[in-house]
Amino acid sequence: FLSERLRQSDAALAQRFAIDWEQIDGENRLVKGSLADPKNYTIFGSPVLAVADGTVVSARNDLPEQVPGALPANLPIAEADGNFIVLDIGGGAYVLYAHLQPGSVLVGAGARVKRGEVLGKVGNTGNSQAPHLHLHVMDGPSPLLSNGIPYVFDDFTITAIDSAGTPDFDKAEATGTPLTLTPFTPPRRFQNVLPLDLSVVEFSR
Repeated sequence: FLSERLRQSDAALAQRFAIDWEQIDGENRLVKGSLADPKNYTIFGSPVLAVADGTVVSARNDLPEQVPGALPANLPIAEADGNFIVLDIGGGAYVLYAHLQPGSVLVGAGARVKRGEVLGKVGNTGNSQAPHLHLHVMDGPSPLLSNGIPYVFDDFTITAIDSAGTPDFDKAEATGTPLTLTPFTPPRRFQNVLPLDLSVVEFSR
């Protein structure tokens, strides 16, 4: 209903329910070593998996890595998502995976994929200031002109939260200091919901 009203008003907000996924190491750091080298970020190179069975609508694989630390200047809007994949998962829902490593995207338009299949690797391409995986679900195949729609994850566990908030996360990303985490003892399992911001999430394999 909300999506239809937005279409009627010619408004679109594709990233309404987007998540930027990053990863910590055993010391609760996002990055260790030179901040200018994307390889030093914990998540860099991690596999990107299909969240559901689907068909690839579009993909890109040729854009170079950005130097972490700041968003790139004067980036064309067509390169904002960097190397990406759009996956049609049926029922009018499409998934965007953005900022992937150059040369890592393993699928192209028309490819059929299965849930859990490796699609590429996390990188720092496009409009990105640190390696991460941008993921959102939308009601059309265009990452910019579609409306974001809500989605849930089947099953995950939250082991901690960054109780110090966004400034603490931003500091950890900008300096390499550990996150200030409040552990959940025991960890809390959730099903069929969307995790909240600043949560440390583990998925069962």
